[in-house]
Amino acid sequence: MASNPSVGRDDTSRRPSSVTAVAVGLLAVVLVLGLVATPVTAHAYLSETDPSNGEQVETVPDEITLHFSGDGVVNADVTVEGPNGEVVSADPDIDPDDTQIVRVPIEDDIDDEGMYTVDWEVLAEDGHTTSGSFFFAVGDEPLDRDAVLEAYEDGEGEADESVSPLEAGAKSSLLVGVVGLLGIPVAVAVVIGPRFARRESPRNGVAGRIDRLLTGAAVLAALGAFVLGLARSRALGPLSLETLTRFVETPLGQAWLVQVALGAGLVALTVATMRGRLSRRGSLVGVFVGALALAATVAWTSHSATAIDRFSGTVVDLVHLLGAGLWAGGLVVLAFVVAPAVRDAVPDDRPSLLADAIRRFSVLALLGVTAVVTTGFVLASWHVPTADGLTETFYGLILVSKLALIAAALVLGGITRFVLLDRLESARPTEAGDASRPTSTDGGREERHEDRHRRTVRWITRTVRLEVALLLVVVVLSGVLTSAPTAAVAGAGADADEPVEGTIEYEYDDALVELSVLPVVEETDDDSLVLQAAEPIVFEATFHADGDPIESEQPVRLLASDGDTEIEVELEETDDGSYATVQPLPDAGEWDLRLTGAPDGSYVSEWIDATVVSEAGHEHDPDDHEEHEHADHNHDPDDHEEHDHTVHEPDDASPFQTLLEFGAVATAIVGTIGVVVESLRLRDRE
Repeated sequence: MASNPSVGRDDTSRRPSSVTAVAVGLLAVVLVLGLVATPVTAHAYLSETDPSNGEQVETVPDEITLHFSGDGVVNADVTVEGPNGEVVSADPDIDPDDTQIVRVPIEDDIDDEGMYTVDWEVLAEDGHTTSGSFFFAVGDEPLDRDAVLEAYEDGEGEADESVSPLEAGAKSSLLVGVVGLLGIPVAVAVVIGPRFARRESPRNGVAGRIDRLLTGAAVLAALGAFVLGLARSRALGPLSLETLTRFVETPLGQAWLVQVALGAGLVALTVATMRGRLSRRGSLVGVFVGALALAATVAWTSHSATAIDRFSGTVVDLVHLLGAGLWAGGLVVLAFVVAPAVRDAVPDDRPSLLADAIRRFSVLALLGVTAVVTTGFVLASWHVPTADGLTETFYGLILVSKLALIAAALVLGGITRFVLLDRLESARPTEAGDASRPTSTDGGREERHEDRHRRTVRWITRTVRLEVALLLVVVVLSGVLTSAPTAAVAGAGADADEPVEGTIEYEYDDALVELSVLPVVEETDDDSLVLQAAEPIVFEATFHADGDPIESEQPVRLLASDGDTEIEVELEETDDGSYATVQPLPDAGEWDLRLTGAPDGSYVSEWIDATVVSEAGHEHDPDDHEEHEHADHNHDPDDHEEHDHTVHEPDDASPFQTLLEFGAVATAIVGTIGVVVESLRLRDRE
């Protein structure tokens, strides 16, 4: 019958064992993936360029090459401006074999010496854009100090933590729909079907409630998928037919078309079922399979899949969604299908129906919670590499809020399972008519017994619905979370946007000598500097007397020596009375810097210790380029195959990441044991 909510009438004692097998299998997959996957950043983020930032080359290269870490690039907008401010580049090309590489051809007959600025903006596979700029110089002329300062101020990359409300809202709608479509069919089969099919309880209205829930979830998913694509396409320009055409030509746009088709198909399927044109058994199976496919497209375009690894990232995200569906979708069935059916049932059957439904759902919920928390630890270890990311980034703050709500929902679930359920079962009659309790002819004890039933059922219903509300907010926050840059990207972008300036001061007779150096790798308390090799460094000296800058009566010079290499440059006077030059130090090692001048005729000679390192700091910064040779800039297009830019692997996981990975393993083990124990208890009771 089309109105029968039952999925099957198999021996229910065998169902817990199958649930246990599924639990062990899913959690084993997550456990293995969590141990082997490598934490990296998300979004497409500039990691290396050729020529490198600030490099001086002899001739104009035939092309500029940009290497990105994290996600691949689906669309690139890159322009190169020459010394005269004119654009000298052609349209960029994304490497078809490695989408993390973008090449920008330079027009023929360009040979002007001077500074070239590269402005870039790319759309990544996860649907987000990153942008920035860098520069290089052609010829032997010193770099312009003002231009270099402006380039450092702009930064090589920008991690914008703002979230589009339209994108976040659409993603939230999509996730709410997917979670419902995944969990409701399973909950109907496990919780409702076996129990309600064997009892003489009324089923009027149960089928209709299930149909309405599934149809509502399908509409939310389809609408969310459609609007999400429109929101993401705006990264390519104002919303128009031309923009949509360009968007659907990208892998992200093609995934969007699949999502829209699946969403529309699920709406059609649920509506047809509601009208009685399809069998409920086949419809529930079809809805679950379609929802699983839709969830797979969401996982395929997630931060984890595009930046970590296609397979492991997709599987972990998919299991995360499936676990959320089992937990939240099952609660929806318990709150809005089981509870009303229990309320309409024969009074003597109400405690039994509700208690049995809760016990069956407990196995499902425990499986879902374990999958969600285990994969949540894995995802956090990938995208929040340090504890500071939880409090200093928008992504981290949303994640903390989400975790707090999940904790509250778990508390409510524990109250329902271990407090209210025990109270309900202690009050319900036995199969033999409650022979363990004395009867009362005056009806007083029976009336109190019924009042206790009603109060307990009412409290369970309220608690379950409150838990549903909390999880609904959690899923909405997940939509916001997946629309924002991860904490790893936001932290790296913040560091990149703020080059550190070092300042050293000396008192000399009646003058104050101040040397400012930008950028430095790190600030030091003593009069020494830590600099990066081969990076253009702005040295700026100022002489003060009574707070006012004074002129040097002799040329101001900077001498740099590491024992093998000696560099001497003259600093040029600027409009603000200081003396500046741009000078890279080519090799790593210990350098001695000597600043000389003659403010007001008094000779000044000061020595500064400088440590030059090959990399900026001990932790990886996505904007830091690796030192490499550029003897020939007319590269063969196949040269990139010698390098692997697919995934950047940090040397060591941070202690915080290690803690999160341990949490994933512990949760998977404890949760699997809990699912097995709960399943065995349920089988023994039946």
